[in-house]
Amino acid sequence: MQKISLQQFLFNQPNSPVEKPTDKGYLIIANRLLTIWNDSKLLREIPETLRHNVVLGIIGYYQDIVADSGIWRTFTDHCLSLYGHRVPFHQQDEDYIDYELNLIDVKFLTWYFLAFNSMKYRFIYPLNDDLMALATLFFNELDRCYENAPIPTDYDALLDVELNDPECTNAIYDLSQWLFWRNYLLVPPFQLTYSAVYSQMEEIRLSGIGEEAALAKCEEVKNEVMSTIPTGPLALFLNEWLHLIINGRLPKAKAENTSELHKFYTAFTNYTGGKNMAFFKTYDEMNQFFIDALQWKSGEEYFVNLKQNSDFVLMVTPYKGMMIAKDIAQCINHPDNPLYNREYATQNAFALLAERGVCPADMLLHLIENDYLPDASFPDSDDRQLVKANADFIARCYLQEYYRAD
Repeated sequence: MQKISLQQFLFNQPNSPVEKPTDKGYLIIANRLLTIWNDSKLLREIPETLRHNVVLGIIGYYQDIVADSGIWRTFTDHCLSLYGHRVPFHQQDEDYIDYELNLIDVKFLTWYFLAFNSMKYRFIYPLNDDLMALATLFFNELDRCYENAPIPTDYDALLDVELNDPECTNAIYDLSQWLFWRNYLLVPPFQLTYSAVYSQMEEIRLSGIGEEAALAKCEEVKNEVMSTIPTGPLALFLNEWLHLIINGRLPKAKAENTSELHKFYTAFTNYTGGKNMAFFKTYDEMNQFFIDALQWKSGEEYFVNLKQNSDFVLMVTPYKGMMIAKDIAQCINHPDNPLYNREYATQNAFALLAERGVCPADMLLHLIENDYLPDASFPDSDDRQLVKANADFIARCYLQEYYRAD
């Protein structure tokens, strides 16, 4: 297999494509990890390009840790605040050292870079034996080099900024561009969204409006994406990542509009006796509910695009109104759901957490918070407890803007 080239290595580096003094040293380590993988015979079916992407991601983490640049620190600190532990799927043991090189970091990241750089391995079990064995080999080599690893050039300087300092405007712009489009940690889960963004920009370039106008329009698209779509393993918005990395805390959240209950919520809960969910096997049953509960006009068919579907779930929230999901009711172990089917849920419930558009975000959050998806597991595992303990993280990581469309 071919080695990782300097050009490949530089692509995700700060200030790419300019080569810095420490780059070749880290490239040597990257290629040693690649050789270790190739010699190990573990996951031997993984193609060369994907192996390169996994190894380069691990090296990005390694540089981050050596430089203490704050990106991995931000991720693990926020995981701790959200979930009570620093690394998804793994509990800290007494040997774990905050913000230093750790085995469970490398185990998590080996899964992460494999899953989110490929569609074939997208849903691989995070504790897959071969994956964990490979991660241990990676860690041993990184640990061997750790004490003598040079601080990567540019990592510290890039993050030495103040958000509210006008003199840092250009530096914050550069940091934002690197984090959103090139950073080892934030980019992998964003790639499905990036494909759609890239297609949109290609349409603009081919639209015939002229090169200068097309460049300006593409820049508008990029800026809008950066300000409105979450990214990274926790599906945080760029503004949130910047505040966490630079200031160590999230920006102040916008207050939810709670001035008046939504009319659908009031009608729905009045009809159901205060319950916020309802389940229907057929379209006709759901349509009749709209007429009876919401007092919509009798004799009409509503949401006719759903007539070919079944197993519907309706849910209302006090201030956002009503949401509909199709073909998922059998997955939901809710006390009022007569359609729940454990055998079906065992095969299909994971899709609600990991496939975009299957379940509305507020509904999914409600299901997670109330443990209504107890049968969900990764497709190649029956480890339901792992999914239950990490359900919010899984949804954030896989669904991105479909889960955090604030």
